[in-house]
Amino acid sequence: MTHVHVLLKKEEIEPEKLAGEVVIVLDVLLATSTIAFALSYGAKAVIPVSSEEEAIKLSTNYHPDDFILVGEKEGRVIDGFLSPNPSLLKSFVQDKVVILATTNGTVALNRSEGAEMIYPACLRNGEAVIEDITTHLNPGQKIIIVCSGSSNQFCLEDFYGAGYLVSCLRDKLGVISINDAGIAAEALFLTDKQGGYDLLIESAVGRFIIDHGFEEDVREVVKVGVDSAVPIYQNKKIFRKGVVGSETNQT
Repeated sequence: MTHVHVLLKKEEIEPEKLAGEVVIVLDVLLATSTIAFALSYGAKAVIPVSSEEEAIKLSTNYHPDDFILVGEKEGRVIDGFLSPNPSLLKSFVQDKVVILATTNGTVALNRSEGAEMIYPACLRNGEAVIEDITTHLNPGQKIIIVCSGSSNQFCLEDFYGAGYLVSCLRDKLGVISINDAGIAAEALFLTDKQGGYDLLIESAVGRFIIDHGFEEDVREVVKVGVDSAVPIYQNKKIFRKGVVGSETNQT
């Protein structure tokens, strides 16, 4: 039986327990959704970093025409960086390496580096991610779903996303073992499968984004299962798995 464990915030990650396991990282508003959009817009790769300083240092490895800096800190766009709001990225990321710094999602990804496989997932690509995981899952491997949260706080949108992923896993695998957080997350998702937008705009981060004029981004982020591309985080970079023309071609 496959064991599924949901963590309510990135601060619950215990890196020493991730070896050999599969980790799915959720930051629905917005980092992992931004990653999915950037790859769909033609970015060569996304490199998640934990700070502005790390992003700037890393950028010195690239020709100025080959990368773009995207990021926020505590919800505010970093000076000299592009906003991570998906609607603002489309014209800038084609054929670029996106160096992405965020307060929560990219930190959660970097804290998960000890896992065997790491998937940055969101509502848009959750079904594709679960399909890939269940196809390649090894006997005895645990699936750990990390809700990034916000600055050590629980986030409703990530919890809802975790419920979606648990529901997808149950559909694919049948009987699974789930911790209490996962059971509660799935119950929330199943209670209102079609009400993602109404739920997310009531969340703290959702209200913040809408108050800053990006309601359309929230409407796009809550579309469930519309993206068939699978993002995978390996060697400190995120690519669309198996897509020819990416900076590398994962198989």
